[in-house]
Amino acid sequence: MSGDYSFDIVVVGAGIIGVATAYYLQRNNPSKTILLLDRLPAAGQANTAMSAAAVRNMFASSTNQLLTDTSIKYYQHIQEEIGHDLLFERCGYLWLLSDSQFNNVSIQNWMKRMEESNIHYRIYDKKQLKEMIPGLNVDFEGDDEAELMNLQQVDFGLFGGDCGVLDSTRLVEYYLQEFKKLSPVKPRFGISVEKLLLEANPKLDVPGEPFVWQKKKVNGVITNKGSIRAETVVLATGAWTNKLLDPIGMDGRTKAKKRHIFVLHAEDKSGLRDLLDTKGFCDLNTIPFTILPSAGVYFRPQLQERGFWIGCADKLGRCFNYIQTEDYEHPESTYYENSIYPVLVKYFPSFEGARPVGSWAGGYSYSPDAIPFVYKENGILVLDGASGSGIMKADAMARIANALYRGEAEAELYGGKKVPADMLSQNERKVEVESVII
Repeated sequence: MSGDYSFDIVVVGAGIIGVATAYYLQRNNPSKTILLLDRLPAAGQANTAMSAAAVRNMFASSTNQLLTDTSIKYYQHIQEEIGHDLLFERCGYLWLLSDSQFNNVSIQNWMKRMEESNIHYRIYDKKQLKEMIPGLNVDFEGDDEAELMNLQQVDFGLFGGDCGVLDSTRLVEYYLQEFKKLSPVKPRFGISVEKLLLEANPKLDVPGEPFVWQKKKVNGVITNKGSIRAETVVLATGAWTNKLLDPIGMDGRTKAKKRHIFVLHAEDKSGLRDLLDTKGFCDLNTIPFTILPSAGVYFRPQLQERGFWIGCADKLGRCFNYIQTEDYEHPESTYYENSIYPVLVKYFPSFEGARPVGSWAGGYSYSPDAIPFVYKENGILVLDGASGSGIMKADAMARIANALYRGEAEAELYGGKKVPADMLSQNERKVEVESVII
């Protein structure tokens, strides 16, 4: 490390992507000094903690299939072989689909691509679903209200048994503790990065530089506690990334959207207890993570709390923001009452009268093709645009980032699969557009 720098690497953002990246960089570059920073008091407290903490390999693009499948397999390895309990529960994912949805070309292509990638799935018909899932309403014939709400009936179920849910805090803790075992530098929390330190390269010590004709490089960060110089800056800041890239003239090509989770308990309603304890899909004898045919409404089982987490992947009608705002941190009760609840009770009448006992909100960072960005330019290594699936892609993204840092042509993902290190870059991108987004 040059004497001009305080650290070899500073990693900004200690969510799941940031801590995983810090770990792989330290493990594979043991002589490097790496500082991990976050604005909150501890790791994994921002959007990682606000997510649904679900993992699936059921994507339409082979790129996302690879990123998620290898990451999920590594999480299984952490829990089953290393012995760090992530509360990883393979409850599965279940898409409930109408006949028109199921026979749509995009769904058929999705299933074909999963077969080509050995992503296992199973198809259930309406009769099977009705028999298996307590209280499921599959048909809205004669229901004027359902017609007014544009609700589609349930004709098929597309189920993936390798998918599931986990505890995002425990996953962050695993990578953080492994990083700390290797790193001589203690992570720093409660430090907010306000700007990137862009300087002329080389510096001429002339007032006003860097000028347009000079080469430039990011040589660190400016925080609320002072400047920190580093040879490489890693940005794992998700929906806040544009706030740091814009002032130096770099285009992050992402945008943010607010997402909610509402918590409902099942113990005081027999119908919800029966739904939670649905049998036949998985060894846990619970309902899978379930996506309804209409409005983007979904729910996941929460076995420890004996309840459900309810969310919605809305499309047209709710705004994108270029940068995540403070409003993202505040859940909106009216969103559940007016948008989610009416849809939920039509498909599952057992939710009638159920009200949230808790809620939270956070931000997703979306890329144009719903495939993450991992690229290295101007002294910055950027990991962004995971499009709501950062937890399930984090391990693969971190391994790719390490390969880019080291200047390697290929990155080796868990299980030995090798991919081009620049596959997720902005300019040498080697990906397919993703169509299955929640």
